[in-house]
Amino acid sequence: MKIHTLPSLFFFTLIMGVFSSFSVHASSSDAWEEFEQAVRTQCSIQFDRSFSRYHIYIDPYGTESYGMAIARGKLKSSTGLRAPDSSMVCIYNKRSKQAEVGQSFNSNRLD
Repeated sequence: MKIHTLPSLFFFTLIMGVFSSFSVHASSSDAWEEFEQAVRTQCSIQFDRSFSRYHIYIDPYGTESYGMAIARGKLKSSTGLRAPDSSMVCIYNKRSKQAEVGQSFNSNRLD
């Protein structure tokens, strides 16, 4: 009788382990997506103040304390069709959920 019980218990444990790893992976994936969206939202509020149009690039994980994003595009203060692209860095505080940006700089410095 114990011979049949032991393999059943092993099989049940194996199946539960597989399913629990899927749920842990899914929740951590959801958490990272929420984090990335929070950084995007808060940094976009800051970038919208300076840029007329831009592309935003999000560091998907950030550091232990901060999220980071960079924007590259045309500043509202730029004039003319040939105005150079500018970039700006945004830092998102994970604890306070607030974002701050630095000064804009010439995007050619990134190349």
